[in-house]
Amino acid sequence: MLKKANRTVMNMGLAALLVPAALTFSTTSASANDGGAAPAPVQEKVTPSVPQQQATTTTTNQKVIVNVSALNIRQGASFSSPVVGTATQGQEFAILKEANGLVEIAPNKWISKSSSYVTIASGKPSASQVKGVSTSTPSTSTASTSAAQETSTPAPAPTTSTASGSTVNVARSLVGSPYQWAGNTPSGFDCSGFIAYVFNHSGHSISRTSVANYWNMATKISSPQPGDLVFFQNTYTSGPSHMGIYIGNGQMIHAGSHGVAVADLDVSYYQDHFLGYGRF
Repeated sequence: MLKKANRTVMNMGLAALLVPAALTFSTTSASANDGGAAPAPVQEKVTPSVPQQQATTTTTNQKVIVNVSALNIRQGASFSSPVVGTATQGQEFAILKEANGLVEIAPNKWISKSSSYVTIASGKPSASQVKGVSTSTPSTSTASTSAAQETSTPAPAPTTSTASGSTVNVARSLVGSPYQWAGNTPSGFDCSGFIAYVFNHSGHSISRTSVANYWNMATKISSPQPGDLVFFQNTYTSGPSHMGIYIGNGQMIHAGSHGVAVADLDVSYYQDHFLGYGRF
């Protein structure tokens, strides 16, 4: 009887020990989740949609003001992207992003940021409606009209007295066009193709030929005026091999390896390869 009583007492003691242990384990587990380490559900409350929304909102405190009668609005940040509408003179838009010489004014709506067409200013726009933008899905084909001539209104027909000014205006309108070997359209230019296009769209009639032939055709001058030609030699090949259009203030516009751009003639590379000035 004594042994049986002892066994009963021992079993009761063991049970008493096991029950608090289970409770202690449960309490410890709850305490750990409420302690210093943040539980996983807290981190999961940050949804991935937040950064996506931020990408389409205004990220700068700048606006763009259109200064020309009509300015192409493109689908993407490229001058070869399809035209999906036009912005008109006086319209203002918040700048969302900047890339490749263009600014985004609405999701998938980009315009040139060239000072020839727009003014960049601080502050919020007084109006933000994109006039003339189609709400339908735009065509994936590149616009067939002068693609990189960002003003959709064609350049006015020049007169004899304004031919050189028109030459510079046409050249400026093509800034940002990509480079393409043997190219002679706004979808891609090389240096001589650029010259032929600009002069044939500013009251002249010249054939597409090589830089060397243009050098032989041109009247050599020592004091260039805007609209005259600048020639270089021994660049990628020997002899006359590159050219641009002088725009004044020691600058030219040319179709270089990075596309149509404004360049300073006092850059050492151009100084080292300078050949002379010419006029058609």
